[in-house]
Formats: sequence, structure tokens, C-alpha cells
Amino acid sequence: MKVLIIEDEKNAFDYLSSLLNRANPQVEIEDQLESVEEAVNWFSEDKKIDLVFLDIELSDGLSFEIFQHVEVKAPIIFTTAYDQYAIEAFKVNSIGYLLKPINQMELNLALEKYEKYRPKDLEAFSSQLKSIFGEGQKVKKQRCLVKKSNHFEFIQIKDIAFVHSDQGLTFLYTFKGERHVYNNTVEGLYHELDEEQFFQINRGQIININAIKKIHPYFNYRMKLELQNNKMDIEFLVSRSKLPDFKVWLDG
Repeated sequence: MKVLIIEDEKNAFDYLSSLLNRANPQVEIEDQLESVEEAVNWFSEDKKIDLVFLDIELSDGLSFEIFQHVEVKAPIIFTTAYDQYAIEAFKVNSIGYLLKPINQMELNLALEKYEKYRPKDLEAFSSQLKSIFGEGQKVKKQRCLVKKSNHFEFIQIKDIAFVHSDQGLTFLYTFKGERHVYNNTVEGLYHELDEEQFFQINRGQIININAIKKIHPYFNYRMKLELQNNKMDIEFLVSRSKLPDFKVWLDG
């Protein structure tokens, strides 16, 4: 049985590894990952694994976000030091969960449950996880996943100065002047953002309030925005239909 452990604390990883070896010496630990970003990259390569031990709190956020970006087909045993992450909502659909510090007997029972149900309808299991962690997430987006050559990286939402659509592509521009292609529409992304920080000024542009340098009156009852770090010399016009809400947003 090949196992993947996603855990950002070395002591916790070593402890779980020893318990697994004690429970079943045939278990092979295929890899150890420490973050949401590493997990997304790992699963995006469609690697084969029998079982995943997934810590809920990782170095760069909650592991639930993994399911927003990639499909995880393998059964999962969640591990956590806390009990407030809606355990009751997903324990029926997962193979199980283990509350830290992990107990050897509870681990043995979780492995027995895995052996009993594998490989029964793992596709349905994956869909259930995506449903739980996709539709259930109500918090505003904290990061965007972008492709860089042969791997993926996260761009923190707070680092995005503006979003601009050009020739059917959506681009994220950071305060550092970096540009990244993003696989979503401007409208689709806007609904996931914090509306106190971001505003969609027209059909193809979103701006971060911290990126606004100056505001100028413009003809036909519009406004023209001058943004920081606009190295591409992109024009930003607040449309007439957006102007009333834009003024309210500015006055926050």
C-alpha cells in the first residue's frame, strides 16, 4: 500500500510514520508534502497513490483548498489537532479522521476501514469531497493558482493590484509589476473577492483600492483611474453603470 502524507510538522510526520510501520510494515510512504501549494502541484501530475493522510492546517493555509484546484481520487484520512473544522460534515464521506495526538488503535481502525472499502467507487468519493469543500467554502478567496512553465504557483490576493482582460485572456497584475495568466473570467473571479478591497469598474477590469493613485473626471459621465505600477499603460475607465456603486465603494 502506497501512502502520501501531507503534514508540515516534522515531529508529527515522524510520529505518524512510526505508527504506520507498527500497524502495517508493508506500508510504503511514497512522499511527504508540507503545504497546499506542494499538494496541488503533486496531484496535478496525476500521480497514483493508494491512501492520503492529510493534515487540516498546513504551512500556507487549510488543506480544504486543495480540492478547489485539483481532483483527489485517492481515499483520505484527515488528521488534525483541533475539532472545530466541521468534522461531522465530512467524516461520513472520508475514510476517517484522526485527532492528534494520534492513537495507535484509532489508526489501526482507520486502516481496517480502508482495506474494507477499497477500491469501491473512488470516483464517487472524489466527487463527494469536491462537493463538500467546493460548495461549502464561503470565505473569500485568499489566493489564485497560476501556471508557471512546468509547475503551479500561488499569487496572494492581497498582492494583486488589478485584473485586466485582453483578447479573451484574464491577466493578474501584482503590485510588483508581475503579470500572470489566470484561468477564470473577470466576472467569475470578482464574485470570489473581498468587495471591500476590490471593485469591478467595467466588464473587463477589477481594481484593488490600494492601487488607486488618482481619480480624474472623464467625458460621458465616467471616471478615469490612474493606478500605481501601471507599466503597461493600460487605460482604466469606470463605466457609467458602475459609477454610482463605485462612488459608494470609495467612500467605504
